[in-house]
Amino acid sequence: MIKLEEGEEIIYVARKHWLLFFGETVFLFLFAVLPLGLVFVPAEIWEQIPVVARVIHISSPLLAIFWSLWTLFLWMIFALLWTDYYLDVWILTNHRVFDIEQIGLFNRKVSAFRYNQIQDVTIKVPGLFATIIGFGTVELRTASDEVFRFKGVANPIPLKERIMSEHHRVHT
Repeated sequence: MIKLEEGEEIIYVARKHWLLFFGETVFLFLFAVLPLGLVFVPAEIWEQIPVVARVIHISSPLLAIFWSLWTLFLWMIFALLWTDYYLDVWILTNHRVFDIEQIGLFNRKVSAFRYNQIQDVTIKVPGLFATIIGFGTVELRTASDEVFRFKGVANPIPLKERIMSEHHRVHT
């Protein structure tokens, strides 16, 4: 994924908080289980709607096929979300910071900059929930006025402290 220079070592790897990924995917589980709820609707209710009762009675194998295709579609969305979660990463080495952002399945943006290019590091923790759980946004400004943002990163304060300690080590 990245090519390290001679003598360069990885010292910290930062990812999004796992709870944010869980929050994105819990709805997929609900959407997968929701059609199964129709199976448990009492027959008296279906009999009140004769057209629906006939369709469900005649095509229950067809409904199983549609539900299987629906579940497959949800699994594909889950795979996309997992890929985005797992491959969006910041890697701190003893020489540089790598910002790797996965965009879809086949598009990736990789940025690298040295610690002496860092002008400012900012942390934004949006609200009580983010404070309790421990996630936020880390923003890095470089000498070229480019801003690198990592939204939803787990443990933003230790990440900032690592970046700043490496920045001070390089400058002293």
